[in-house]
Amino acid sequence: MLIELALALILTKIMDEIFMRKNQPAVIGEILVGILFSAIAFLLPQSLIVGDYTFPLNFDIKHPAFDFFAETGILMLLFLSGMETNFSDLKKAGKSGLLTGALGVFLTFLLVFLFIHFILEFTLQQSLVFATIFTATSVGVTVRTMMDLGILNTRVGNTILTAAVADDVFGIILVTVVLGSGEIIEIIIGMIIFFIGIYIVYKFKLMDKLLDYTDKNLHGRYAIISIAMGFMFLFAFFADLANIATITGAFFVGLFIGQSREERKIIDPMKMIAYSLFIPVFFVKVGTLVDFQHLPGFDILFLAVIPIVFIGKILGCFLGARMSGLTSKESVRVGVGMVPEMEVALVIATLAYASGIFGEALGTQIITLTILYVIISSITVPIMLKKMYGEVHNASFS
Repeated sequence: MLIELALALILTKIMDEIFMRKNQPAVIGEILVGILFSAIAFLLPQSLIVGDYTFPLNFDIKHPAFDFFAETGILMLLFLSGMETNFSDLKKAGKSGLLTGALGVFLTFLLVFLFIHFILEFTLQQSLVFATIFTATSVGVTVRTMMDLGILNTRVGNTILTAAVADDVFGIILVTVVLGSGEIIEIIIGMIIFFIGIYIVYKFKLMDKLLDYTDKNLHGRYAIISIAMGFMFLFAFFADLANIATITGAFFVGLFIGQSREERKIIDPMKMIAYSLFIPVFFVKVGTLVDFQHLPGFDILFLAVIPIVFIGKILGCFLGARMSGLTSKESVRVGVGMVPEMEVALVIATLAYASGIFGEALGTQIITLTILYVIISSITVPIMLKKMYGEVHNASFS
């Protein structure tokens, strides 16, 4: 675990520098480090025998502690994006985000379902489950890229953030229906309770009052930073209880803290902690999802799903954004920003595999396809956004 973490931190910062000098998004270099790690883990023997001595060579990229660093990284990334988001602009983007998220989910689901059911001739149930896997957007890569470009707090950025929340809710309801993974009424009630709680915190400015009290009465070193991080984890936990992505809870905490008087005391130390340690490990973890063991037996026909999902995401979200009053150029950017998928897609794919709907061999290929989509979208979207926006405006924390 220690050698993997050490190499991850050192190599990501070297790759950051290389990609920044090439005027490319630094996040790509961090993902490539993860792919390198996956290759090393696949090729490296379990032990090295020298004479009478055996030296273990276990390169463990699936260690629970490494996963913890990665999970904390994505939470901190969305926490910081919330802090840097203008709340008034975000409220204005609410309608456009809702419509964008809904159309993105619908069109992606429809296109993938039609291809899988009528072209690849999967059963109706298999096709419904397969299509559901690729509806869930994860904007971690998009948020990181837009923060590096200094364009997160724009109409495009705010629409993507609100659409991601709506997308998450629609996706959870959809997977509940097609997989029967829980009582839909209970899940909807859980979501309602979560968002009511979020509204109460916002309405009565509870976070602002708590941080003000902390700043005045708790005099331990960096107490306010610890309290802020504690609430980031707490709201992530509540979101998870409500069957919502943990990053949604972290985002809302960051959003509320960003409106508080103590915001300036928190954001810079949090950036230092996040970008020096946790966020790079998250993107390395994304790269390690490439499983070289399962690639040789992969049916390349499944690769056709990847451009279909790209088209569904971009076109669906473009239509939603355009119908909400954004310009054509802004709407295309929103569509591209909504392309990436991450943890939710992988969870749904794993649930589908565990359900036995696809069988052992086909289920393994579907998980491999999901991982390939995660990697490809994570690498291509930053490049596409960078090309759309031109020169990097703010790469201070790349």
